[in-house]
Amino acid sequence: MASTVTCPACSRPIASIWINQHLDSGCASSTPTSSQASASSGGATNASSSGSLSTGSKRKAGGDALASNGSKKGKATNSSAVADVKPRLSAPTSKPTAFPSQSTSTFVSTAPPPSKRFKTSSALESAKPLAERMRPSSLEDLVGQEQLLGEGALLRGLIEGDKVGSVLFWGPPGTGKTTIARVIAHSTSSVFKELSATNASTADLRKVFEEATNLLKLTGRKTVLFIDEIQRFNKAQQDSLLPVVEAGIISLIASTTENPSFRVNSALLSRCRVFVLNKLSAEDIYRLLVRALKKVFTSDEPPESSKQGPSTSSPTPSTSALPSAAEDSSTLPTGPIDESLLRFLASAADGDARVALSSLELAISATKHAKGPPLTREELKAQLRKAHLQYDRTGDHHYDTISALHKAVRGSDADAALYWLARMLQGGDDPLYVARRLIRMASEDIGLANPSALPQAVAAYQATQLLGMPECDCILAQVVVMLAESPKSVRTYKAYGKAKALVANVEAWPVPMHIRNAPTGLMKSLGYGQDYMYNPAYLHPVTQPFLPPELVGRPEAHFLQDEESVEGKKYDEAALREWEWKELGGKKWEGREEMMRRLEEGGALGDGGEGGRAA
Repeated sequence: MASTVTCPACSRPIASIWINQHLDSGCASSTPTSSQASASSGGATNASSSGSLSTGSKRKAGGDALASNGSKKGKATNSSAVADVKPRLSAPTSKPTAFPSQSTSTFVSTAPPPSKRFKTSSALESAKPLAERMRPSSLEDLVGQEQLLGEGALLRGLIEGDKVGSVLFWGPPGTGKTTIARVIAHSTSSVFKELSATNASTADLRKVFEEATNLLKLTGRKTVLFIDEIQRFNKAQQDSLLPVVEAGIISLIASTTENPSFRVNSALLSRCRVFVLNKLSAEDIYRLLVRALKKVFTSDEPPESSKQGPSTSSPTPSTSALPSAAEDSSTLPTGPIDESLLRFLASAADGDARVALSSLELAISATKHAKGPPLTREELKAQLRKAHLQYDRTGDHHYDTISALHKAVRGSDADAALYWLARMLQGGDDPLYVARRLIRMASEDIGLANPSALPQAVAAYQATQLLGMPECDCILAQVVVMLAESPKSVRTYKAYGKAKALVANVEAWPVPMHIRNAPTGLMKSLGYGQDYMYNPAYLHPVTQPFLPPELVGRPEAHFLQDEESVEGKKYDEAALREWEWKELGGKKWEGREEMMRRLEEGGALGDGGEGGRAA
């Protein structure tokens, strides 16, 4: 009976006569256990007692043992949270027929007949969602992200040279983060492992680290670990990646939809190159939809080989065989799913290829399996119209949108302000959060130029509390328009900013005695409030210092500037002329002459008065 040894790389029990072949395959092969090897060896057991297969027939038999044990390998893989996506690099040159055995009924190949295998692979393929079936496996099939994957781009060169290293892909959903990782899996010579941070544990990470360390020691092959949604890992899990990444045992490929500056540890982030993926354009998604539609209709037609007899190949064409970049819409099938519907789906997907492909799959199912009269194109559009915008109430998109709203109000563009308000409310953002920000805008940007703006913003907040959505939307819209069209003054906002800076940078001098509070006789006897002049008690203005003596007369203690002051403001003649053309049709701004007078009085105009400069 053949003995069993533990693989030093993957810690699995392996028959001793198969350990060399197992290690040569990078632990990707499934080998027989000692009992299987003993039962199947017969006279070959003695011949292979040295632990290696020397003849071609023995290697062929060993290859078939791997095929006959495939079901066990699949079961073991499903029970683990770690998925080995990379296929083994070395494979037998010819397909083995049977594992040598004494009992043919026990150890004949368990592979199904060719016709049954065809049906099984076809069923597995058709069970996948369309978005998964359309996932490219090579750089040539990728659509979009030209800034990263176009000819001469950095990431493309790293992938083609198998020198990716540790990288992090950051971008919205459906933009190709996982797809690029899978392309790397098909092109790298390293062992590829994949984990999802949504369900992987620290124990799963340790198992990968141990296998990667052993594999590197024994075979010299590195391991590439792909972690999807890495922001779901806690700090301890992210920290556990640092030693193996820094030592080069593992090359980390991670993906996230959230800003890694806030969700990934800075130590780990500093060891990764960050690649930012953008939303796909409507044209890119349209090309994907055309390709997918052709793939679906092509796979519906039985291949010629299946008409003539059993076949071992899948009827679904590979993605690489499909049109890549110059899809011709004139060859699309006729019917309700035409170019118009595909362009509608591409536009409604908001840059998310997965959403677009899922919508196309629904449309195909609705037209092929619906009972009754066939659906028209317009009916499909009405049912597939996107129910909500892609909007994250807590992520970068949330803060970018409120920033856009604030800047539109500050720039007095009421139309743009209403647009960003609608994006936030229709995206499901908290209306009370928006109302609070409007209160801030009323003070920061409108300020003393329209003192009634602040109480109106506060009233809008209270009304939003009483009504809620959707009734409060017009109330918030009213305040947004009022703030955008109000005159602006940041005099108070800037003055308080100067006061904060001064307090942070100078000594905290004591309050002068004459303006201290003196509620008791003892405090009065100590000089508290002495010589204070109560202004309403005088028929005329009086002066007295209210700052600490150390700050009296210092320029940095003069916070408020006159509205007429040009200090710290820019003059850009080109920008002014552009505004005059867009807003006034080329007429001169009515405040131009007054502005030039103030610039001349302040000595900030200089020679010529052209170009952008600080006044």
